[in-house]
Amino acid sequence: MRIIAGRFRGQSLNSPKDDSIRPTSDRMRESLFNILSHRLRHQAIGDNDPDGPFAGLHMLDLFAGTGAFGLEALSRGAAHVTFVENAPQSLALLKSNLAKLKATAHANLLAVDATRLPKAQRPADVIFLDPPYHENLAIPALQSLQKGGWIKPSGLIIVESDSKSILPPVAGLVMDDSRAIGKSRLWFFRTESPSS
Repeated sequence: MRIIAGRFRGQSLNSPKDDSIRPTSDRMRESLFNILSHRLRHQAIGDNDPDGPFAGLHMLDLFAGTGAFGLEALSRGAAHVTFVENAPQSLALLKSNLAKLKATAHANLLAVDATRLPKAQRPADVIFLDPPYHENLAIPALQSLQKGGWIKPSGLIIVESDSKSILPPVAGLVMDDSRAIGKSRLWFFRTESPSS
């Protein structure tokens, strides 16, 4: 597992020794960041910043595991990433990866249940959720994000699931894209505008 692009490009990440943690694959992460780059360039979120579409963004990595998504975002210019993880083995890996890349100054780590988030200090521009497959945690986590004020009005939310899962509608959110990539699926949500 490695960082694909940006200032940490090519750096390897500490990963689990067994399959008790399922990190997002390099292939999936590369596809996701290609999609995000395109979307951010064509929406007001990235403001077409000359430093790239992630420059200055606040991102949230829920069920962060090793932190691969958030660390990739920091590598590509995100201003800050909040990582949410509460599994002890994942927390240890995440902390070691933050230290390895010397990224702690641009990160906040919340060791809490992603389905019971505290109130947000600052809403996020882009939120990524990669809950354990087949545990039905995506919807409660999305509802917790809404309740805690974690989603900016123009924010983008991405959920990774296994390719066969179907996510039901979530009040207040619009699912505007879904893409199967290998054995996984990415679901793209945005906040519902009054005219939606």
